[in-house]
Amino acid sequence: MTGTIAEGLRTPWSIAFAPDGMAFVSERDTGRILRLAGDGGAPREAGKVTARKGTREGGLLGLEVSPTFAKDGLLYAYYTAAGANRVVTLTWDGTSLGGERIIVDGIPAAVVHNGGRLRFGPDGLLYIGTGDANTRTLSPDLGSLGGKILRVTPDGSPAPGNPHGTRVYTWGHRNVQGLAWDSRGRLWASEFGPERNDELNLIVAGGDYGWPAVTGGARSGSSVPAAFVWPSTANASPSGLVVVGDVAYVACLRGQRLWRFPLPGPGYVPDGSGSLPGATEHFRNEYGRLRDAVAVPGRNELWLATNADAGSRILRVEL
Repeated sequence: MTGTIAEGLRTPWSIAFAPDGMAFVSERDTGRILRLAGDGGAPREAGKVTARKGTREGGLLGLEVSPTFAKDGLLYAYYTAAGANRVVTLTWDGTSLGGERIIVDGIPAAVVHNGGRLRFGPDGLLYIGTGDANTRTLSPDLGSLGGKILRVTPDGSPAPGNPHGTRVYTWGHRNVQGLAWDSRGRLWASEFGPERNDELNLIVAGGDYGWPAVTGGARSGSSVPAAFVWPSTANASPSGLVVVGDVAYVACLRGQRLWRFPLPGPGYVPDGSGSLPGATEHFRNEYGRLRDAVAVPGRNELWLATNADAGSRILRVEL
């Protein structure tokens, strides 16, 4: 069963729930952060950032609430500024967001491939998905923050135990769009391919994911092949990712559908086949481009952010 939670939005990109059930929603093109009650209703503006205009894939992107939000009221946001992408914190005072503070800056930005997903992991650290900013040489360059998954402390410092002592956790990515953990603590990521070989990846610390040398299930040296590969972006262009009950749900843009993957058990290692058994697709071409998928706390349902020509909205989907 599906239903509309809110409509009339302008390119909603990310949904993040606060502990009390309120949701924050980012609008990519306006820079506005909206708030929604857990049962829906009219969205209200909670705050705004000065995001760069005139980019196809830049603007206000990912949101994430602090694991200690009930005490500190911190909301994390990823947006495209004048010269680069950055991650900031804003403080919720019960009425509005303010007190913006930059914690990570200098993430390469371009018209496309800006990454933007933010997620706190089970380890209490912040993971940041970035893109190659349409410059392939950045992804394997360990001195660049582009084409990476970054792992930082809540204040933006390099996380202890990172492979090279920097913010970089994995590299060789083209454009990371989704991050989620399963019950075994494994990190999964969704990633755009170059008109083919969109990917769902199992992330391992210090892994090289092959771009630009290879895509999909192929290997280059010690690179990690994708767990699942869509041979054409017409079937996917994967964006937001959520895992519920060890089942992954991937919201797709050009593919205009929600993919469902029962995740493999312990000991799984991608074998290069790019195939995960039991994958199914849902809502094909029913709701337009699906940008984000998040689990609603305490309920057996997802919220989906749609980017449709006829008007963007937030949908609820019972599982």
